[in-house]
Amino acid sequence: MAELSARDVSRVDSNRWYRYYVLGVLTATYTFSIMDRQIVAILVEDLRAEFALSDAQLGLLSGLAFALFYATLGIPIARLADRTNRARIVSIAVAVWSAMTALCAAAGSFVHLFLARIGVGIGEAGGTPPSHSIIADYFGPNERGWALSIYSMGTSIGGFLGLVIGGFVAEYYGWRAAFLVLGIPGLFLALLTWLSVREPPRGTLDAAPQTREEDRLGFRDASVALWQNLVFRRIVIGHILAIFVGYSLFGWLPALFIRQFEMGQAEVGTLVGLIISGGGIPGLLLGGYLGDKLAQRDIRWRVYIPIVTLALATPLLFVAMWSGNVVVAATMFALGVFMYKLHWGPHLALVQHVVPPELRAQAVAYAMFFANMLGLGLGPVLIGWISDLAMPRYGEQSLAVALTVSLLAFVLGAFWYIRALQPLRAEYVGELGRA
Repeated sequence: MAELSARDVSRVDSNRWYRYYVLGVLTATYTFSIMDRQIVAILVEDLRAEFALSDAQLGLLSGLAFALFYATLGIPIARLADRTNRARIVSIAVAVWSAMTALCAAAGSFVHLFLARIGVGIGEAGGTPPSHSIIADYFGPNERGWALSIYSMGTSIGGFLGLVIGGFVAEYYGWRAAFLVLGIPGLFLALLTWLSVREPPRGTLDAAPQTREEDRLGFRDASVALWQNLVFRRIVIGHILAIFVGYSLFGWLPALFIRQFEMGQAEVGTLVGLIISGGGIPGLLLGGYLGDKLAQRDIRWRVYIPIVTLALATPLLFVAMWSGNVVVAATMFALGVFMYKLHWGPHLALVQHVVPPELRAQAVAYAMFFANMLGLGLGPVLIGWISDLAMPRYGEQSLAVALTVSLLAFVLGAFWYIRALQPLRAEYVGELGRA
């Protein structure tokens, strides 16, 4: 997998099937990562019975155990990806997290399972930042929102498959078999990625000149440059708050349906999978398409869209959590997920747009570090803790109470996107450059 020359990438860019093939393979890797990440959500009740766990401990398994190393290792791995072959890093990462997912099947205690989930997080740390950087070098600025939205479909497809397959296998063959079924196929995908995804040169499709190796920023200077970028910093804070709700919701939604509507695992897995994919996939695609089209007129549309959609998602999810009718609840959850996912494409494209090419993987890693530590790491744990506190008074509705509290983060997220508008206008309306 030698690095392509500028002349080669020109041919690749003109050969649309190959760059979309690369996008498809990377989307598949992201899909598998979400499947392996999401599997714990549908196994919550099995694991609670097997190891006599509280909701807070279950939140640790679906949140902190995974996010601790996933977030922290993402930054040094991204730093490596900004200097070496990104495609190889992704393929190795897929192999590691798939093997560790399969290893979860052998867990004999909460501690064993906790350590295996840490291993999954270590592997997945090498997936998304290099993938975003590769995609940005295969698709130009006016296509990145759409391309990154397609990649982000992995969250919805992986969530659907993880819940449906995991729920079915767990109900009929046990929770250990579910880990094996979702983990082993990823090893073959890792091999496909290694053999078929070629590494593109950096920044070829951007108007800005490429940075020479001798002029590249050191780790400290690069970190300072990203922090001083007001647009980057503020949209990342907004996304962190939004993703806090998203991870909390996706981590606990199966348990919410099981407890409130007394449904079986296979049935809940299918229903929640349809909610996540039925609302998420159209939201991602429409958000990416609208972001790319409207940003050609005014770059601020990449911020307007998150502001509006997060505001609209809040009441929809509130109604869903307190509906006593399963059809109404599922419909409102799907609409809320649709609105939530609309903001992803514009946000991800703007992150790639406001930082120089040589810092793209690192920028994604920093954004993911805070989003995953606070959103994925603490979100499910905090929801579990609030649910435990509310259990004596609200019983099986304690999860609805906890998830309702989390919706305040959507409102705060929209506020931070609003704060990004001023520096975005000052630096990027009329003339593109660094913030």
